[in-house]
Amino acid sequence: MAKNRKRFTAIGERMENRLQQWCGRIPPGKRITVILTLLFLFAGLSLYITFSSLFSFGHDEKEKLNFKHIEGLQLELRDRRNKVDSLKPSNEIYYERKRE
Repeated sequence: MAKNRKRFTAIGERMENRLQQWCGRIPPGKRITVILTLLFLFAGLSLYITFSSLFSFGHDEKEKLNFKHIEGLQLELRDRRNKVDSLKPSNEIYYERKRE
């Protein structure tokens, strides 16, 4: 892990040095122009890809979504007269005492 981390930091530092050397040659006025041009280019490309994918979503026959209506839920009705509810115990208590 430590070797990989050192390699990645070394690669990052080399890339940063090369970018600083390349950008250092450009005058400050042109540097701002290049940065703003690239910003607008990438922002426009991102918006184009986003809106074109949203617009074309579902237009192809293969990609059409088939929606079905949800069917009604069939509930099982229980006969409560014959079965004892386990949550509500019955109040009827039978003892084996005989009345005399």
